[in-house]
Amino acid sequence: MKAPEYRPPPLDIGDDRPELVKKWQQQLRNRGWHIEVDGIYGKESRRLCANFEMEHGLTSNGDVDKATWDATWEAGSTKPQPTPGRILKKGDTGEDVRKWQRQVNNRGWPELKVDGDFGDQTERICKEFQEFEGLPVTGKVDEDTWKEAWLEKTPVAAM
Repeated sequence: MKAPEYRPPPLDIGDDRPELVKKWQQQLRNRGWHIEVDGIYGKESRRLCANFEMEHGLTSNGDVDKATWDATWEAGSTKPQPTPGRILKKGDTGEDVRKWQRQVNNRGWPELKVDGDFGDQTERICKEFQEFEGLPVTGKVDEDTWKEAWLEKTPVAAM
């Protein structure tokens, strides 16, 4: 899918072009990122923009410049980390839990504490994430839930 025309200057904190901001936020959400489409380019939009840029090998400054704008429509999906080979569930701890927490936090659940402990908060966010992504809501990180934390919904032309 071809990106709509880019209109400089870059989107940044306090941008006063709400319709343009909404268009970018909606496309990021369409890709599977957990972002509010409100037309306000605030701290969370900037954080998610920087995370998107980092995942896609762009200059990670949190400003929606032409390269970031185009990539939001045209870039293919990122590749998921290898699955842990087991289902992560409440009570589990360790690096696999931390990796999943970090990725979900990066994709728009900033309240998720990245501590490697699959406790009540991680289970709650896991359910929210599964519901948001259209997965069975189990509160357990199975293979599909793990992969979905990295994969994006991209137009066929971007693949």
